[in-house]
Amino acid sequence: MRFEFFLNKRYLVLPYSYNASPREVGFYNEDGEVITSLLLEYDENPNDWVYLSASLFKGEKVIIEADKELEELIKLEDEKPNTPKHFTLHYTPSFGWINDPNGLHYRDGLYHMYYQYNPVSKKWNNMSWGHAVSKDLVSFEEKDPVFLPKDDTRVIFSGSALDGEFAYTVANIKGERSFYQERCYSKDGFNFSPSEVIIPNYVSDERDPRLFSYKGKKYLLLWEQKNRFALYVEKYGFYEIVNTFEAQDAWECPDIYILGDRLFFTSADGFYFEAKLDDSGLSLISERKELYLTKLPYAAQSFTGLKDTYIVSWLRVETPHLRTTGAMSIIRKVGIKGDVLTLEPNSDLMSHFIANGEYGNSYSSDKEVLYLVTEGSFIGNILGAYISYDSNSGRLSFLDQNVIFKSHDKKLNIFIDKEIIEISNSDYSELAVFEIKDKNVYHKDVRISSSNVKIKEFIWR
Repeated sequence: MRFEFFLNKRYLVLPYSYNASPREVGFYNEDGEVITSLLLEYDENPNDWVYLSASLFKGEKVIIEADKELEELIKLEDEKPNTPKHFTLHYTPSFGWINDPNGLHYRDGLYHMYYQYNPVSKKWNNMSWGHAVSKDLVSFEEKDPVFLPKDDTRVIFSGSALDGEFAYTVANIKGERSFYQERCYSKDGFNFSPSEVIIPNYVSDERDPRLFSYKGKKYLLLWEQKNRFALYVEKYGFYEIVNTFEAQDAWECPDIYILGDRLFFTSADGFYFEAKLDDSGLSLISERKELYLTKLPYAAQSFTGLKDTYIVSWLRVETPHLRTTGAMSIIRKVGIKGDVLTLEPNSDLMSHFIANGEYGNSYSSDKEVLYLVTEGSFIGNILGAYISYDSNSGRLSFLDQNVIFKSHDKKLNIFIDKEIIEISNSDYSELAVFEIKDKNVYHKDVRISSSNVKIKEFIWR
């Protein structure tokens, strides 16, 4: 059945039930043209409510195709309840599922961060682009989502942005799958031109177009299948293939870091290779290395429009007690030490931490947001979870995981943001990220001790 809602308030409010089966709901404009089709999870007793801006429906009224139960539950509101931010150092939206960062760029004083987003559920589905902006790479303000899916034949997957051009994958995930690449343009990151196809479907699931410029030319990287990627170059407004290449064990979401006169190719898994780009195409000229010691970070992407290279990755955290699934990592500046990439926290973030004391042998705190610098071996707990570090072997044991810092560094940098903990060595060339999942373990308590350890504490202001 179809029913109408006059959009005389700021938000269309939809029900959400955690364990309900998804039901397809269509949204149409006054002329009967589809705006979007979403799989909504609801029953007669909603656990939560989803607030969608009425401006997404671009008209005075919206026509909804759904069952009678939804008609009785749906409502309009002028005010959206304030959802307090759970994390301080890691971005999450007010509600929904997030994954890969998309379209990262800096323009007119704003950092724009888009991301794969399901605005109506904590589970993966309804892929669109969420949107948040920041003036300092620390505090991001959530904006309305963009690129909503039409239905399962037009779902919007990952992409990138460069100089006002946005490239992204359009996926048909219903029946015979097909993926193709589109682009559109925006002068402000909020309003977009009509889209056009730039690379048609020719393999199967090819996706994640990455735009970048190098020596006066605009290029596009694309994942094709398995460990194979393709490089395109723009000529007269069209993209022509230059070459394909394989990257050992690499998978989707490619990126290029340009560090001085050196290039590095990266993939979603955090694998990276030094690369060479000339008229014959892109080739990998080094062995594979890894950005991360743990599997939580994924699909890192860099911002365009900046002199330096800053990246953010999706953290595959579960956070079942929150209104969101997934989070974004601390934004880090990419550097190079010899042939190894380093990931240093951005200076805007560090400026918020102030020194609060130095300790020897033992340390304790009841704060949930901390930056600690440790020197030497230690044992203890972070928010209730046991941790130990042997600086002689480089072995870190935390949350039933054992990782080895090959540098055998005496010093560690530890960022604690409630359930998310990011730990790196002193020069940021090795990084491990963890999530405390067990709420029965979690409590406001950090304790570190050893006869030889030294600890510097920095608190958030």
